[in-house]
Amino acid sequence: MQIKKTTPLGAEVSDIDLSNVLTESDHNLIKEAFLDNLVLIFKNQKLTPQNLLMAASVWGSPQQHPVFKGLEEHPEIIKIENFGAKYHTNAHWHSDVTFEKEPPDATILYAIDVPSVGGNTLFANQYLAYDSLEDQLKEKLENLVAVNTNKSVIFLAGADPSLQKSVNHPVFRTHPETGKKALFVTQAFVERIEGLTDKESGEILIKLYSQASHERFRYEHKWHNGDMVVWDNRCVQHFAVHDHGDKTRTLHRITVSGSKPY
Repeated sequence: MQIKKTTPLGAEVSDIDLSNVLTESDHNLIKEAFLDNLVLIFKNQKLTPQNLLMAASVWGSPQQHPVFKGLEEHPEIIKIENFGAKYHTNAHWHSDVTFEKEPPDATILYAIDVPSVGGNTLFANQYLAYDSLEDQLKEKLENLVAVNTNKSVIFLAGADPSLQKSVNHPVFRTHPETGKKALFVTQAFVERIEGLTDKESGEILIKLYSQASHERFRYEHKWHNGDMVVWDNRCVQHFAVHDHGDKTRTLHRITVSGSKPY
């Protein structure tokens, strides 16, 4: 197995076939690389849904999405398809499913049929986003929480409005395995910061969203068929660029079990 780093986050892992059962040594190396690099890229994979579920189990127990329906045979896998720019759902910066009490630790995407041009995914390092904030703002927000809601997902899915809910998570999250702090507010799901006026909360969130997605913290992934990419939702935000019109773009997506942010 070879690991080649990208900056300011990410690493390409080569000389490994994820359709095979991993050795304990491979498993440990992958987990170490994941914590060090936040995003891992495995190219030229040929994965059935069963293979993908097996590979995902390296990071946790595959979970069914609380709103979007998965494959009939494998409900933990969501098929992501392009229905045109009008219907895109992920062209915004976010960590996945932060409206749950225990958001997933990791997300896995596997490219089945992607366009030769366009449809890239951006990833941003939230350790660096936190580290680069001015000290005065860090102190102000240190013990505050943000209200995360599933309202936007309910609307996009056309689901029952009675399923709407919200949960509080810290503005700054401590990673349970590395001990590092990361910025943990996502434009897709955060409504406000508790303990601030609506005006101040709105102004600070605009600043934090800009910080979270700053170009100097980003890696841009150009998809090819057979790519499997996994990222750490505890310290990474992502953005699906919709610049490919109506071209076919089909991927399989899995999230795995997580823990309560603190």
